[in-house]
Amino acid sequence: MSSKHVSFIENERSKPSKDSVLRLSEALDLPLRTRNELLSLAGFAEHYSRTPLDKSSMQRLSQTLEIILAKHEPYPAIILDWDWNIMMQTNGFGRLFELCKAQRPAFPDTRNIAEMIFDPQAIKPFIGNWQEVANTTVLRLRHEQQLAPGRHEALLKQLATYPDFPKDPHHLSPEATTEPFIYVDFVLGGNTLKFLTTLTSFGTPTDITAAEILIEQYYPADDFTRAFLDAQS
Repeated sequence: MSSKHVSFIENERSKPSKDSVLRLSEALDLPLRTRNELLSLAGFAEHYSRTPLDKSSMQRLSQTLEIILAKHEPYPAIILDWDWNIMMQTNGFGRLFELCKAQRPAFPDTRNIAEMIFDPQAIKPFIGNWQEVANTTVLRLRHEQQLAPGRHEALLKQLATYPDFPKDPHHLSPEATTEPFIYVDFVLGGNTLKFLTTLTSFGTPTDITAAEILIEQYYPADDFTRAFLDAQS
């Protein structure tokens, strides 16, 4: 596609074809739902489907997610949707949160992991390095919002109402910069459980549901945490 043709599309001197919209979306690495929106604006039918996980055609995807979670036991792991709501979880994650809930009678009824991190009635008091985790969370949310304008808008507004919401999430403490990643520390009953996390997504999805799934896995970052989790299983 020539730069001249792209310029004509940008200045509305030329109407893009469906193939042009798809090629530009691919080059910009836009989320699949955003590509569908662009196609609709250009007068074309949506190209990517959105299939619920409980449909038979998504059976392999569901089974794959179940295998990933089962193989990760007894450590915490969660499956997140587009809005960061928890869709699935390991037993290890459930046990960790039950320990938190046991100490917080007013634990909120939410499945959104970002809300849990910022809500003082949820897991915020148990995160030993909360400021680093909060900064990283806001940066991730805003990065995803840049890729899909409008995404997380309501969520970020809600998070901003909580105490200590980071106004400048780019500022990390000097301690955080000495490691190649940021730990997530849970302080429970005098014990500090130290985790590092990974984020996984499907590489070449053609369905919006599959494309928007995010797998967050927690790995023990020291021997004490590993032994503690093994004893809980």
